Amino acid sequence: MTDNSNPLHFIVSRPHGQGGNLITQLNQLTHETEQLTVTACPLIVISNYFDFNWQNSETNNASTSELTFETVDLSKFNGIIFVSRNAVENAKTRLSNENWEQLVKCPLYAIGKQTAETVETCVEHISNPPQVKYPQQMNSEGLLQMPELSNVGEQQWLLVKGLGGREKLKAGLQNSGASVAELDVYERKLPDLEAQKRIASYNQFTPDQMPAIWLISSKEALRNLWRILNKTPTDCQVIVSSDRIAKEANKLGFKVVAQSKGATDQQLVDCVEQYIQKLS
Repeated sequence: MTDNSNPLHFIVSRPHGQGGNLITQLNQLTHETEQLTVTACPLIVISNYFDFNWQNSETNNASTSELTFETVDLSKFNGIIFVSRNAVENAKTRLSNENWEQLVKCPLYAIGKQTAETVETCVEHISNPPQVKYPQQMNSEGLLQMPELSNVGEQQWLLVKGLGGREKLKAGLQNSGASVAELDVYERKLPDLEAQKRIASYNQFTPDQMPAIWLISSKEALRNLWRILNKTPTDCQVIVSSDRIAKEANKLGFKVVAQSKGATDQQLVDCVEQYIQKLS
């Protein structure tokens, strides 16, 4: 059993404003002899992105105005897929009210439960708000296995997403015969230099201090941590949320101490609780 003098320290790496519920749940965990410290330290900064491929009006402005689609019929799509909560929130903020309400009249899909709940919150003011479907396996692979996405030949689908990211979902739909458009509404950036210094400090410890354990639910967050640690994450411990991230973590030199069943708050909390129990 670990010593009381060595409190366990878990770091929630989600973007600003998205880790509160997870931190609350982690703080509720108790263990008979362990002290538990939970810290929020985002590894990704989310910023607005203006997708010029969708610019159909001279009134669109990259920094200030709404995105308005005067020549695009957003209701034409057979399905809209939101790939993250950030995609939902930034689309809702950036699209005109008219375009947003046009968009959400289409069949709606989300990468997972938390993204679906974010969509539902953003459409609750609409009369007869649409149902948002998401897969049990909450990732691109799970979405592609849904019955609704198994027969998409000659259909038109829209992915609402961040700049870059995985191509798995787009490629899967295209391979099934669908025409796929992408609307990038945000981009991910490294934290600023002051934040990077703070992040690096968590990997500095003494024999009397247990190293912090990072909760990682995206490859981009993992790679940002790797860069901040000068690409030498010696003894940096992580709990990851998928096989894909675990493989990347091992490749980059991190120490994977546990893997959750998924990236939801509850799945991560369950994993942390099981990890603590194994230490006893």
